[in-house]
Amino acid sequence: MQHHDEGLHMTTKARGTGPHGGSRKKPATDSLGRQTTGRGALARRIISIVGNTVGTVALVLGLGTVFWLLSLTARGKSISSAFPEDIGGTPTIAFPALMALVSMIALFFGQYAARGRWGTGKDSRFSSGSVTVLLRPISVGWHAALLALALVVWGLVALGPVVLDVQGRIAAEDYSEALGEMWFTANAYGALSGALAAMIGVSLVKKLTYNRSLQRHASSIQDGSPSQLRWRSVSHIWRTELGIAAVAGIALGLAPLIAHLGSLTEALPFVAVGVALLAGAIAMALNAWRSGLPVERVESYT
Repeated sequence: MQHHDEGLHMTTKARGTGPHGGSRKKPATDSLGRQTTGRGALARRIISIVGNTVGTVALVLGLGTVFWLLSLTARGKSISSAFPEDIGGTPTIAFPALMALVSMIALFFGQYAARGRWGTGKDSRFSSGSVTVLLRPISVGWHAALLALALVVWGLVALGPVVLDVQGRIAAEDYSEALGEMWFTANAYGALSGALAAMIGVSLVKKLTYNRSLQRHASSIQDGSPSQLRWRSVSHIWRTELGIAAVAGIALGLAPLIAHLGSLTEALPFVAVGVALLAGAIAMALNAWRSGLPVERVESYT
């Protein structure tokens, strides 16, 4: 009996790692290797909830203000009729842009807390290294929905006033303050929504093709070669194709307004430049795999 007790005691100690033979469980992690319990996980959840909530509210508030401005001025009422202290309407017209900036910053932190894992990778060209984030991408369906939303907003903001004017449904008188404010709002946020739509569209093209192309051509990529480093810098780090897409979206987003307020001849250069830049951005997105790095990885220099 004594030998049996000693054997049982030894078996129990072997199973445990603590001084009392207790089993230690590894903390649960998600698909990015982040712990799902503890203070870090709680902090991420709080940042995610606050960031995404603030970002969404700011975005809705900004969009609502744009549509309200267009509706008010199209009825022949200037902004100063609603806000007497705002002579000229510039602060009120700029308010949605401020909300867009707040939304972008808040969603940046909210989404990265929800879908990203931060890290640091050494780079010989920068003594401080580079900041990297492994980002779990949103689904293609959600990405396509965001593109559709941006296009709808652009259509309402840029094309809506043009259609109403052609139909003779704009109550504002020619050369009135209200009419000037309406067209200024349409131009400003037609350009902004056009830029966002183009950026989201090019990003979607990149998502649909990147990993497949990377797998197909992986053997042709030489790590550290001039080509690989160039694509890493131009596309993977700086996302140059998205910047080019934004400029293309501005040009294309303004083209209908320029054609209506000016002439078709004045609008054609905007269309030509926009199409050329958009084609270039798409070509870069289709070749971004040459960086040799996964599209889910985001990198920046500090």
